[in-house]
Amino acid sequence: MTFNVNPAAQPYLNHVGQEKTPVFILDNFMLNVENSLLNNIEQIAFDSAPTYYPGIRAKLPNEYMLAVAKAVVPLLYKIYSIPQGHKVEFFDSYYSLVTHAPDELSLEQQIPHFDGTDTYRFALLHYLNPSQHGGTSFYKHTPSGMERVYESNVDEYLNSVSNYFQQNGEPNGQYIDSSNEQFEKIGEIPYVQNRMAIYPGNLLHSGSILGPQDIDPNPKSGRLTANIFLHFKPS
Repeated sequence: MTFNVNPAAQPYLNHVGQEKTPVFILDNFMLNVENSLLNNIEQIAFDSAPTYYPGIRAKLPNEYMLAVAKAVVPLLYKIYSIPQGHKVEFFDSYYSLVTHAPDELSLEQQIPHFDGTDTYRFALLHYLNPSQHGGTSFYKHTPSGMERVYESNVDEYLNSVSNYFQQNGEPNGQYIDSSNEQFEKIGEIPYVQNRMAIYPGNLLHSGSILGPQDIDPNPKSGRLTANIFLHFKPS
């Protein structure tokens, strides 16, 4: 199976929050998304996610990840001013489908999260299905003022979140999709088929799960994404 990144993909560069964090978008990312990533998608075996992801996942083809890396990694060096001495490393990457109903969520699944504290860790999120779904939103933690979580402030952030819930109670079975007393929404990347969204993993974020159409285990109709996680480390 061949995976071809569109050389004419439409780029957009946005900056979110007070920190003006770059969030990069490439529309019409793959030339052959229907015949490659979505080909026989219903035959792929999905399993429960081994992380806090509220749904099921399946392994992505290595050929797809290599094609994405070849196209995107040089751009990341430029956009995020990554030192040339840093080399890219990949984490496990998946097809992902949201399947958890709101009343099945853990506390961690009801608030924005961060993927890690490394400055040069990134999430690449490829929206795959043509149907309408919620996108991905970014947040500021209002009590602490934090938008990105680093090794230097992670303890302060986690303590602040814990103290808030101790004083005000925990959320009662709901996905976050807008601002509330603890988190302020500072940006969003809407779900559009064949859109690649790229952002730092330590930027507070959450999927915007808007209704039953987003909670669907059918990979042909659900909120299907390809999630690639990578970071750059000194060589």
